[in-house]
Amino acid sequence: MEKNEEFSKELETQYNILIKAEAKKTEQRFIAMFIILCLTLVSGLISLVFAAKAYFNTKEDVNNIEEVEKVYFETLSITYNNGNRLELNEIGTDYVLPNPKVIQITNEGNNPTSFNIKISSIKTSLLATNNLRYSVERNGEQTLTKELPLSDTEIIKNVVIEPDETITYTIRASFTGTFDDYSNYYNANVDIIQNNTASVLLK
Repeated sequence: MEKNEEFSKELETQYNILIKAEAKKTEQRFIAMFIILCLTLVSGLISLVFAAKAYFNTKEDVNNIEEVEKVYFETLSITYNNGNRLELNEIGTDYVLPNPKVIQITNEGNNPTSFNIKISSIKTSLLATNNLRYSVERNGEQTLTKELPLSDTEIIKNVVIEPDETITYTIRASFTGTFDDYSNYYNANVDIIQNNTASVLLK
């Protein structure tokens, strides 16, 4: 009788151990599933945040796309980014023109011709432009650096361009002095004027 009782107790003990072990496994599985679920939710939230950020960045990039304006002057076709207006606003210490003016000039005629680049229709709050300088790059190579004029001026003269040739100019500007008043501005047209047009008109 005692042996049967001992066997029953041992069996009960082993059974309790098995139940506890199974309960522990179940608890571990639950914890693992909970951790996986949490990680999935966090990953989903992170993906959602990045997707939203990418969407708004794309939207912002679309809004910041520069408009391209194409005009014709006799046999020349001229493409400007954001029109032919050179606009420098809020000029002060460390000012740099945020969007350089890019101009592409193509000779669509049948003969070589030449052109000038002129700054005109100037409006500015500045009495002098000693420290307001511009630079011009031709096809990526810098050609000149000067002070911006206060009156209509041809900044580049008699550039020869061959038929089907395209020349790209980039105009940058910066203020090299110290100026605490950021309400100043300098706005002007950048005009391309073709020379010798009588003999090179498109057929």
